[in-house]
Amino acid sequence: MSVKKLTVKQEKFSQLVVTLGNQSEAYRQAYDVSPTIKNETCQNNAYKLLQNNDVATRVEELRNKTKTKHNITRDKMVQYNLNMMEAWEELWTLAKKSDKTKEEVQRFYLCKELVKGSDYKSCAAEISKLTGLYEPEKREYKDTSHSTQWG
Repeated sequence: MSVKKLTVKQEKFSQLVVTLGNQSEAYRQAYDVSPTIKNETCQNNAYKLLQNNDVATRVEELRNKTKTKHNITRDKMVQYNLNMMEAWEELWTLAKKSDKTKEEVQRFYLCKELVKGSDYKSCAAEISKLTGLYEPEKREYKDTSHSTQWG
């Protein structure tokens, strides 16, 4: 399927969506929106723009180029998040230890600078998203609370 040529503002919006990671802000910048415009208006307009198949296709194309350029894969992102969780677990283990060696104290403070408690939870959530664990379970419900007699 060929993509129609986007307007200058649509192209700028597409590039900013990928660069900023924020659709509303991308809309504000690409369309020179007044600061007095409500956030909801920007959100709605950005959403409508992304419903345009040509704009959505361009955003996806730019995202794929960025992934390729930086060699980003799902496996790398999962591994990164696992490494962060392991660093947090090491920090937790060192924190509980009462008789730390000098090296362990240094390691503790290094880990403390690198990771925060919220990192553990956000890494676990990210891994769940990347591996599809957040997909809703599909369940069928049959209403047996009443029966109907026809005829």
